[in-house]
Amino acid sequence: MMPDQPMDSPVDTRTVVPPLSVELAALLSGDGADPLTLNQLLGRTSGRGPFGLIILLSLPFMVPISLPGVSNLFGAVIVYLAWRLGCGHPPRLPRALGDRQVSGGLFARVLRAGVRLLGWVERLVRPRNPAWIQSRTGRVVGAAALALGGLMLALPLPPTILFSNFVPAIGVLLVAASMMEEDGLVIWVGYLATIASAIYLTIMIGLHFEILLRLIRTSTQWWNS
Repeated sequence: MMPDQPMDSPVDTRTVVPPLSVELAALLSGDGADPLTLNQLLGRTSGRGPFGLIILLSLPFMVPISLPGVSNLFGAVIVYLAWRLGCGHPPRLPRALGDRQVSGGLFARVLRAGVRLLGWVERLVRPRNPAWIQSRTGRVVGAAALALGGLMLALPLPPTILFSNFVPAIGVLLVAASMMEEDGLVIWVGYLATIASAIYLTIMIGLHFEILLRLIRTSTQWWNS
């Protein structure tokens, strides 16, 4: 009788997905001179749901280099993707948004700087207590947090409000990265960052409105005197 042959150990056929920061660094290894559409960026972060693109769109606000006019567009895209996420729809952009181009060279340079921060965040998040994120309620709450962060980015705020893009983008990045990696611990930090951003912007908008009213009153008194 032939001796029993040992059974072959099962082969893990799962595809190992590299960190998003590594993928982005590879994509940005060239000069980045050619303009990119948002649909192209969504395709390049495929396999990560809407979170890859949401993270990508939050990175330009992590560095002290401004991209004039992009916060409104990127914020609107984040709100739209968050809405689809909350409804359970696949990530997809309408042509009116998806075919919009973003500047090539400057956008690529800003992203290269933001990727460094993304690499740090990726070392922070990992699968922990995923039951909350996997639940319907957790997905809706996460989508609402992303939508709120995107709305704050989309607001046409004056440049006199410091960190008006940076503060909400931190919350967007943390929530999106936590949902992508199913980190049920760090996502609460993202929730708190989003709430703190809303409080900060509300206070700053109120202060600016009060200053504007005082200027109007002063101008009116001076004109009538």
